Amino acid sequence: MDKLTSFLLEWMETYIKNRDVMLRNLKTIDKKANELNVKYKDKEQTFIVETFLDDFKHIIERLKEFPNSNISLVVFNSVDNLKKIVEKWDLIKEFKFFSVYFVNPFSSMDKKWIIYPHTHHRISDEDSFELGLSTMFEGVEPVTKEGMERKIK
Repeated sequence: MDKLTSFLLEWMETYIKNRDVMLRNLKTIDKKANELNVKYKDKEQTFIVETFLDDFKHIIERLKEFPNSNISLVVFNSVDNLKKIVEKWDLIKEFKFFSVYFVNPFSSMDKKWIIYPHTHHRISDEDSFELGLSTMFEGVEPVTKEGMERKIK
């Protein structure tokens, strides 16, 4: 596993644990390659870490294989990652329990933003779709692969 994936996987695990401090709903977190399989008292959720999206095909296949599973994609908050999500929007908006976390652990603003394509598609206006995503994107400082490689050694 490369350094960026390992770093983002660790960051996400810490985020999940910290988010659960008050609720105390977390049972277990199992790491498997670039995934975190999280069991809560009331549900299970899989977080797939793909730092920078090259090929989205395996994500779509996974969603189709498990259409009613809570699956989250975790990526760095980059312009290219946002473009990939917009390109595949018509495919991913159909999966009710799918979410995407855009993350920059080094941002001086928010560290992450989350989109639920199915919900977002149902409540947003198609004319302002990309503007809405861009606005959320701007709440977290964008990163590049080269910039993250310099920060994470």
